Amino acid sequence: MKRLFLYFIFYSLVSCSNAKYKANPEGDRDVDRVYEAEEEASEDEDGYSDGTWCAEVEYYNPNTGTRNTYDLDVEVEGGELVQINWPNGGWLDESHFVAEDISEGECSFISDKGYHYSVTLSSKGGCGGSDGYRLQNDMEEERRMTTCPRCGDEKDSYNKLCDVCEDEEETCPKCNGYKMEWDKICDSCEDEINEKEDY
Repeated sequence: MKRLFLYFIFYSLVSCSNAKYKANPEGDRDVDRVYEAEEEASEDEDGYSDGTWCAEVEYYNPNTGTRNTYDLDVEVEGGELVQINWPNGGWLDESHFVAEDISEGECSFISDKGYHYSVTLSSKGGCGGSDGYRLQNDMEEERRMTTCPRCGDEKDSYNKLCDVCEDEEETCPKCNGYKMEWDKICDSCEDEINEKEDY
């Protein structure tokens, strides 16, 4: 009796399995989809795969106090951030910073110019340059703030001129002494001229 009962259960299971396969003759494709999903899940567990990613990039320039956040395309290789791509065709790569571990989806670093970056990966495949216009405007404004209008050298954003041009403005052309930037010559030279005029 036990044997008969076991045969009945075995036969039922085999019949149900065959009926299920006949009802879904494309069962192979479902299995393939399951395997693909499992591979993607294991890839996500291992970290972020190589390739182009859209990332939120926070930028901070300690020289100007400028802080902005942009959505930019970045390149990941071997679990490391190796490049940030600007919408205008430029990039920041390993010649500007040390490749950072981004296997957890985020990293921070300081570039060769002393600028601070925080990068958080968001989606595979890139952003499509959505922040290009805003980024270009911000970069132009920062360039204007940090460029001396007289000689074109770099200056601090809070200064009107670079150190060299500021020194020139504060140097008396007659005696090379200190003068106020709005005066043509220093007080000593002006006193000297006034004394000669009095005689």
